[in-house]
Amino acid sequence: MTDASGKQLSGAKIKLEANMSHPGMVPVFADAMEISPGCYQSNVELSMAGDWYVLVHATLPDGRKWEREFDIKGVAPAGQ
Repeated sequence: MTDASGKQLSGAKIKLEANMSHPGMVPVFADAMEISPGCYQSNVELSMAGDWYVLVHATLPDGRKWEREFDIKGVAPAGQ
């Protein structure tokens, strides 16, 4: 994670919310941990095959909020 000038952003609090693209499924939540300066990692268990989208909710060290959404298409069933 970097700022507009490319400087790494350490110390952010990042929460993930994964949802299926169709209604009726309960969201899956996870926290991301900083594994090196500005680099965050999380494991999210997507509980069903199909299309998902993930909402990234971050609170930056100075208190500003940052949010993004990205798609994960075609999640395969477990074991495949």
